[in-house]
Amino acid sequence: MPDKALFYLLFALYAAAVCGYAAQAVCRRPWLNWANLALIGGGVLLHSGLLIQRWLAAGYLPVTNLFATLFFFSWALALTFLYFELRYRLGASGLFVMLLNLLLLGSALPRDQRIPPLIPVLDTPLFELHLIFSFTGYAMFAMAFAAGVLYLLQARLNATALPEPGLLRRVNEEAILLGFCLFTLCLVAGGFWAHIAWGYWFSWNIKAIWSFLVWLFYAGMCHAKFVRRWQGGIYAWLSIAGFGVVLFTYLGIGLLLESNHPLE
Repeated sequence: MPDKALFYLLFALYAAAVCGYAAQAVCRRPWLNWANLALIGGGVLLHSGLLIQRWLAAGYLPVTNLFATLFFFSWALALTFLYFELRYRLGASGLFVMLLNLLLLGSALPRDQRIPPLIPVLDTPLFELHLIFSFTGYAMFAMAFAAGVLYLLQARLNATALPEPGLLRRVNEEAILLGFCLFTLCLVAGGFWAHIAWGYWFSWNIKAIWSFLVWLFYAGMCHAKFVRRWQGGIYAWLSIAGFGVVLFTYLGIGLLLESNHPLE
């Protein structure tokens, strides 16, 4: 198992990036952006190393309890932000995204980090693909949520530290599209896995139903961006609402309701 100090070092790197983006929002210095990128890049490398170490120790992708899912979600979100930052140069908007990432990681660290034994029915590459596509899709939806919030703030504040609304809208739409594609692959892998494990492609379990509703919601959003009256502010509000549905599907059902995807 990785040394617990490494997990807190990871938290410190992401926290330093949050502070750096806060400073960048106040004083726009080019070197701050590069320093923040270096902190996030170092964090992603350490995060990836910790995930690989846990994976090798377990013999399977350990994303089966609350600590592991939050930890993986945080990694996926950091990687997602790094992609959009390198692609679009989002600058101080990283404050909001990395704060959300810090909240995910901070919620994970106090929890039990031991790796539970794998249930035999889950011992298949399809299960691992299902998890990877699911949480990378969730990370894209979280990025769209952040872009939606920032779009609404920028439309009101017109702050020089934030990207222009047109860029935020583009990031929002791209994150929705990529998240929808990844989540579709998650459902396909999950369907094949369920068929092999239990003999059916889809069950009426509450988790499966809500996962389909998430897919349906974002499928509608992929079409909504072509409807003029839904563009801009309404699309941003839909991104925020959609992430609320994602959080309920991930945490609400896993923690509060009985399903075949429990979180402990």
